[in-house]
Amino acid sequence: MEESKLEVWEGKVLTVPNFHYKCCGQPPDLNAGGCYTAYFENNCGEQIVFQYDHRSKKGTMWHGDYGWDKPVSVMGGGSTMIMGKEEREWLQLVWRVATRIETREFQLRSNLDLVNAYKDIYDELLVRPEFAGKDMQHSFFKAKRKLEKQAKALADELIEIRAGGETGRDEDERRRP
Repeated sequence: MEESKLEVWEGKVLTVPNFHYKCCGQPPDLNAGGCYTAYFENNCGEQIVFQYDHRSKKGTMWHGDYGWDKPVSVMGGGSTMIMGKEEREWLQLVWRVATRIETREFQLRSNLDLVNAYKDIYDELLVRPEFAGKDMQHSFFKAKRKLEKQAKALADELIEIRAGGETGRDEDERRRP
């Protein structure tokens, strides 16, 4: 029996028009090879593109309203950009899908990076009281303390995984490349 060659159909899978003004910058022209790429658009026409590079283990997001030419780092399923609930939930979902084969240690480190980025924002707000009154400063301080507790819990779990020599992968994950 003769083996038939399977040919790949050349062409694009998805082409999305840009709805943003020129002042928002040029939209990214992304190559999805070796990456997980996702697109979001809400009923207001806000557009977001997320890409996770499996080689570098880095997530990046481009948001038309923020400026297409200003890529934003994504870590732990979030970013330091202020986003609506629908956008945050989408970003968390695509992060989970994109990083599903990564180790538990990677997930913890990535979550810790995000918590530390949030803490940095609160540190900046706390040293600049001109941004908010006393009540708001108190709220910032409480939020920062909560983040510090989260960071400690994540760091402790990371130490536990490293001490046990675990990769943090479950049995199904160990079978995957």
